[in-house]
Amino acid sequence: MKPATHVTATQTWQAALDRLEGAFAPATLRNHRDSFAVFAAWCASRGLAPLPASADQVAAFLADHGITASPPTLKRRLSAIRRLHHLAGLPDPTDDEFVVIALRRAQRANPRRPVQALGLTRARRDRLMAACGSDVIGLRNRALLAVGYDTLCRQSELVALRLEDLEPVPGDRLRVLVRRAKNDPFGMGRTAWISAAAARELRAWLAAAGIARGPLFRVVRHGVVRDRQLGATAVAGVLRKLGQLACLPEPEAARLSGHSLRVGAAQDLMTDGRSLAVIMRAGGWKSQAIVARYTQAADPGIWD
Repeated sequence: MKPATHVTATQTWQAALDRLEGAFAPATLRNHRDSFAVFAAWCASRGLAPLPASADQVAAFLADHGITASPPTLKRRLSAIRRLHHLAGLPDPTDDEFVVIALRRAQRANPRRPVQALGLTRARRDRLMAACGSDVIGLRNRALLAVGYDTLCRQSELVALRLEDLEPVPGDRLRVLVRRAKNDPFGMGRTAWISAAAARELRAWLAAAGIARGPLFRVVRHGVVRDRQLGATAVAGVLRKLGQLACLPEPEAARLSGHSLRVGAAQDLMTDGRSLAVIMRAGGWKSQAIVARYTQAADPGIWD
């Protein structure tokens, strides 16, 4: 049985996080909850209270976890510690110079190059589309690939698209409202464009599925389209399965994720010579640094 003091501390920080419900994205709250739980468990193992925590305590935590955790993971855990102390009206221990030094020491001792999702560039996307069957699930997957690539949607944005948000535009294209994004917490939305080719794939799926309103992409079970939106995490599963069917090399298939369409489209825009402003507009980015990271694997063609 856990000590009573630990139970009380756990209840305190979990209740504090409950107050953030509705103000932040579910993924953000989940990250805070998981990250602070790691810190709270570390504190409990040493007979320390997670709230309030001292700067020396946080620095020691970073020293212990810097051996195995990546720098981005450590930063997420620090963010959770900072947030919980602010919510509790307590001094922020992460703002101490010794904590900053401890984080830098951990980053220097354990440098890791971020592993980027494989970019489903135009050529790779077409290989996956060719691997889709002609049945209803194959039609859905072809539309998912085509629309995801054209709109540069994150997986959560892609599955949230609705028929009501589509609008025909000249050239047999479609315009779609992406209602909410990771960097758009208040749902101001952005507009994305779907090419005529992708629109044909989408219309074929919608007709076969009999979708007249609601979510565009839905669960298919035993050939039957369910009245349920496809889950965001299912996108990565679809891409990995298609990667295997398309016989992508194993190192490539292993790096497929729900971000692959977004990464690949950004890389193609860069190699096609589109400006940074156009790429940022197409993907709804607000940071040039993020775009640079997404396109780092694209060949700029400077030595052609």
